[in-house]
Amino acid sequence: MLSRIVILIIAMMSLNINAETVLELGEYPPNYLGRDVNGNDVTLEDNKGKIVVISFWASWCSPCLKELPILEGIQNKIGDDTVKVVAINYKENSKQYRRIKKKLSTLKLTLTHDERGAIGKSFGVKGIPNLFIVGKNGKLLFHNVGYGTSSINKIVKVLNEELAS
Repeated sequence: MLSRIVILIIAMMSLNINAETVLELGEYPPNYLGRDVNGNDVTLEDNKGKIVVISFWASWCSPCLKELPILEGIQNKIGDDTVKVVAINYKENSKQYRRIKKKLSTLKLTLTHDERGAIGKSFGVKGIPNLFIVGKNGKLLFHNVGYGTSSINKIVKVLNEELAS
């Protein structure tokens, strides 16, 4: 009986049933990033040739709310024709998202909403803030969970290296 359970578990793992996605550096991340405030689909394909910074965040997460203006500043400094920041509101209900979206309306970020967590699941997100940087070639360059001075320094270093390439 035990051997049948083990075989079943191994078979399920090999089929990747209900497995969480784990993105590795150098891989192509999922294309779909949600819908923007105007209802338009946001995809990596539409931002081909740009560096795309993807941040999963929530309104109750104070580190997330500290990170977003910094990411916007980076996008503004470099230019949104070169660096695009997509801030994906993660697992908050629509009412809360609309409320925080109004408060963040002055930021020049692309805001999307992942109420059910499907986009986050495709990226392997389990906690926030959760940040990914996708290079101009569409491959994952960087992934960071959490926020702090050291993470900002790492983000800037990765962006500078990608801009120089």
